Amino acid sequence: MSEGHPEFLRILKEMSDLHKKKSADYGVADDIFLNIRQSSDWGVEPWVGAMVRAGDKVVRLKAAASGSELKNEGVEDSLMDLAAYAMIALALYREGKSKNAAN
Repeated sequence: MSEGHPEFLRILKEMSDLHKKKSADYGVADDIFLNIRQSSDWGVEPWVGAMVRAGDKVVRLKAAASGSELKNEGVEDSLMDLAAYAMIALALYREGKSKNAAN
């Protein structure tokens, strides 16, 4: 039985490490997704706000795929951020769903 693709699992570990490092920059001790939750100030659900940010990464990746040179953030960084925003969106979606179920 396969334990998963080795590179996929390595990327998950890399994402975990990156998440821990970035949490110190963007969140606060009691809310590491504070920066993403700010979308609610504009009437946008936090999980949707995360997906808007993911959409920005898709635009960058489309530009790279079309032959444009990315000057400030490469393809790998953009792909990692895209995956991270999707995971953040899922975490916030589930959080919101469980809060709604509790009410």
